[in-house]
Amino acid sequence: MMFEPKRIHPVGMLLSFIKIIKSYIIPVIVFFFFGNNEGFNVYISIGGVCLFIIIIVTSILDWWKFTYWLEDGDLRIEHGIFIKKKRYIPIERIQSINISAGIVQQLFRLVKVQIETAGGGMEAEAVLTAIKKQEADRIQQSISDYKQDGLRLVEVQNEEQPELPVFKMRPRDLFVAASTSSGIGVIISAIVAFVSQFDDFIPFEEIIDRFEFLTKASFALYAGLVFIVLFIAWLLSIIGVLLKYAYFTVLKADDEIKISRGIFEKQQVSIPITRIQAIRIVQNPLRQLLGYATVYIESAGGSSRDEGASTILFPVVPKKEVTVLLEQFLPLFKKSDDLNRLPKRSRKRYMARRAIPTAIICIPITYFFVPWGAFSFILIPLFIYWGYCSYRDAGWNITGNQIQLSFRFVSKTTVLIHRNRLQTIKSKTSYFQKRKLLQSFEASIKSGIMGKTFSIQDVDQEDVNNMTGWYSHPK
Repeated sequence: MMFEPKRIHPVGMLLSFIKIIKSYIIPVIVFFFFGNNEGFNVYISIGGVCLFIIIIVTSILDWWKFTYWLEDGDLRIEHGIFIKKKRYIPIERIQSINISAGIVQQLFRLVKVQIETAGGGMEAEAVLTAIKKQEADRIQQSISDYKQDGLRLVEVQNEEQPELPVFKMRPRDLFVAASTSSGIGVIISAIVAFVSQFDDFIPFEEIIDRFEFLTKASFALYAGLVFIVLFIAWLLSIIGVLLKYAYFTVLKADDEIKISRGIFEKQQVSIPITRIQAIRIVQNPLRQLLGYATVYIESAGGSSRDEGASTILFPVVPKKEVTVLLEQFLPLFKKSDDLNRLPKRSRKRYMARRAIPTAIICIPITYFFVPWGAFSFILIPLFIYWGYCSYRDAGWNITGNQIQLSFRFVSKTTVLIHRNRLQTIKSKTSYFQKRKLLQSFEASIKSGIMGKTFSIQDVDQEDVNNMTGWYSHPK
């Protein structure tokens, strides 16, 4: 049992120092560019030295005053330089323990541990920035043993573990994930945001003068330049995804799903199976064409900054393997291909819902940009087909205590939810739906802070009654 208060590794001082320095980066840049007065520079230099010393002292004291230990069913933390703060986190409230290792931690063979509780907000409830991997495993095992025993913490025993289900991402699937990701938009947005932050220091006028000859270039040259930029952004997004999901491994241990990944920043996430609210299977158009899908876990609470409480279980796997993998890791969730489809009278509504807004936008474009604006009407058949695909992929299924919902906005999404995980269900109808005996169906679960809602539009009224009846009157 771990009752003795412990400090994090001394590397924690370095991490605290780096964190504080990051918060002063922007003021330093401002003073560097605008502090041209010599007398002013002297004061800046003296102030900078004093600030540097204060940061070092603060980092040391912050490390010295931070202690943690497990006692009486609580994870206890004491910290604070001038005001001593105590935090007691009941082990029963701990939802997951995330273990990661940034570049600094990897240099010293350490890890970072984030303790998350249900409803803990966007930030982790507690963070141990630098401890040994063995210590992190001991904390994780002690908390797991306490939850299973229900009475006391149990010493970690070095016993041989039985063979457990393990998923490792294959190089082929990793390349498909990288090639078909939407990271290209993120890369371009990041470049634009970076340039906009420093537009006062970039000599745009000189750059424009130097490349003035491009104003007389042909359309083919412009198209080529755009293609090159997009291709480079695509390559960068591939590299980013490869680094993010390299060595992606899923392990089912006891009553938890453990997920680890990464090269430069290694991360490990533990999710109790009892906290899983739903399974979400997503196929963007390109991955659907290639026969691949991404599987997410929707869990209660959490502080993930990437996707709220959505955690990727399998980044990219062949769709035909999803059912088998769920059977191995989460057998309570079963995907069915036998869906109750929407009635034919819903089809026109789906196509009109996509085509009408597009036509409204195309009309002024055609009016103001003669004659090229007329080409915008080419989008209308494409959006009509998009609406048809949304209609074709929508459906639902009830198997025992599980409901399966399928729908599409851009990506095709399939959601598996157990009845006892549903927070609310709702049906609503508009005037035009009522004339066609159609309704919209919504199912909400507890996921993250705000929860998550999944909906299917234009469902047959009788089908909606069957779904609401299944939820309201369990057998």
